Amino acid sequence: MKSIEDRYDYEPSEKCECKSCRMRHINRDVTSEERLDTEMKLFEVHKCIDNQVDEAIADLGELVKMKTISVEPEHLKYGCMALEWMANRLAALHFKTHLYPIDNEPHTCFVEPQQKVLFANYFSSPTKTTVMVYAHIDVVPAERDCWFNDPFELNTRDGLIYGRGVTSGKGMVVGWLQAIECWLKINEDLPINIKFIVDMLHEVGSEGLQHYLQVRSDFFLDVDYMIFDTNSWLNSDRPLIACGLTGWAHFGLEVRGANKSLESGLAGGLVFEPMTDICHLMNSLVNSNHEINVPRIDHMVKRLTVEEWHLLQTADFSTYKYMDQLGIRRLRYEGNKVDLLQNRWCKPTLTMHGIEGSDNRKECSQTLPMLIMGKFSIKMVPDQELAHVHDVVKEYLVNMHHELEMGTHLTIKLLDTCEPTSWSTSSKITKVVSRAVGDVFQKEPIASAGISICLPIASVFRKMLNKPIILLPYGLRADRHYQENESIEEDLFMRHSKVCASLLYEISTLPVRCKCGVILEYCQLKGRAERLAALREDEVKETAKRIQLSELAHGKSLHNHRRKKNFRDYLCMPFNYKKIMKKLEPNRTPNPLPKP
Repeated sequence: MKSIEDRYDYEPSEKCECKSCRMRHINRDVTSEERLDTEMKLFEVHKCIDNQVDEAIADLGELVKMKTISVEPEHLKYGCMALEWMANRLAALHFKTHLYPIDNEPHTCFVEPQQKVLFANYFSSPTKTTVMVYAHIDVVPAERDCWFNDPFELNTRDGLIYGRGVTSGKGMVVGWLQAIECWLKINEDLPINIKFIVDMLHEVGSEGLQHYLQVRSDFFLDVDYMIFDTNSWLNSDRPLIACGLTGWAHFGLEVRGANKSLESGLAGGLVFEPMTDICHLMNSLVNSNHEINVPRIDHMVKRLTVEEWHLLQTADFSTYKYMDQLGIRRLRYEGNKVDLLQNRWCKPTLTMHGIEGSDNRKECSQTLPMLIMGKFSIKMVPDQELAHVHDVVKEYLVNMHHELEMGTHLTIKLLDTCEPTSWSTSSKITKVVSRAVGDVFQKEPIASAGISICLPIASVFRKMLNKPIILLPYGLRADRHYQENESIEEDLFMRHSKVCASLLYEISTLPVRCKCGVILEYCQLKGRAERLAALREDEVKETAKRIQLSELAHGKSLHNHRRKKNFRDYLCMPFNYKKIMKKLEPNRTPNPLPKP
């Protein structure tokens, strides 16, 4: 399939229909003095982050303390508390925040507290690039007995930070808060415009968020890039920047027999049973080693480079530890780590999800269902195409239905889809991320499109908003946010804040796109940068005015300072003072005449 760079226009518009557009001269080459000045500010920002380690850990401790377990309804109030905490923190950083209720199901409409999603916007100037950062504050359950300490109390030990959520959403979002706060302390303004979407239902599929992506589509009109934090490191040697996202195709196999459900004691053995046929069909999709039997399913899959193959070989992954964590005895390809990881991240996989319409009650039943649907999904990787996957799966199942001489009727449905995507490892935005990460870690990052990231929410955003994506590396690619004693290195946690700060600077160096075509008179909007500039201009004028008045008070003339004063100058001084005051205050209303 086409890469993201082929489908998106990374260059700014040369012309703007807005006659008074301020964007026409903004995309000029930056001088060496200006770049040096900005780099010095970035250095001061990194220094500020180093000095705020205790504040960052305190923020993380506040978030970890809230039991934001989204899969357990009794902890819903903690999710709302964490979302309000985030709204207050962002509001203190000059963001405009909005909390929107999520009425995903009728029975949740009147539940207090109500599920919400946070939209926040920092608008600096229409002459700057705009990014959207996705964050989430919910976590998965944690059993106290399996942890060294309380999982919802932050604990530091031997250079590691322990707590539920430190390797996922909570740790990531604190890094952004620290980066933004330090930028504002040093520069009073941010180098780009930033929008936040903070989710409290990420671990349960971000219920209700897709609705607001459609209803509040105007919120995303001026967004240039979407940023998602990911755990993409394969080892501690070099950072890995992922340049690919997996997709999916959810299938439904509808098998129909009679026009109504029957009783097995009366009709059993007389009719073709849909349940029997669907078991045969779904069983035929994979072999005994759970490999996909569908021919040509791996056609067009992106092949790994030599460097990517070496990355899999050196990945920090132990099959024995992984099996112990999951409580299982065997893994596919457990004897070869490269094959195992390649099947996990680089090849399509098939998963069975269940059968809709079958009897799932605990009691015994005599019902013979005549209409059922088997559900399975195929994880797609770059560069697979949805149309090809659908065609080969449909062709295979239809042939199997005829080959097994089934007497039921088969219908194949696509229930949900999302195309996989990848972008060039040498694109402008990839180089920007590489510079930001490399400057902080002092290591050249590796960009990979073959080892893709499985992040469904990022794929949903890309599908619905059609904007370029940045996958920012945070930690090791491991399921630590599901494990006991979840932890992250304190140094890695603080460096993430520096990466976020550097990324803001690096994105500001990219050409700015005019948005007057999507937002009316966008170039005429005034943000924080324009307001600060107006305040500075007023301060300069006020300072000049005070200097002039001070000189007058000391008997100095405003004109011709070098000319030697004579006796006439001293006699005319009161009249000159009145003329000067009229020039300084042209709109000053004269004092009213006294009444007779």
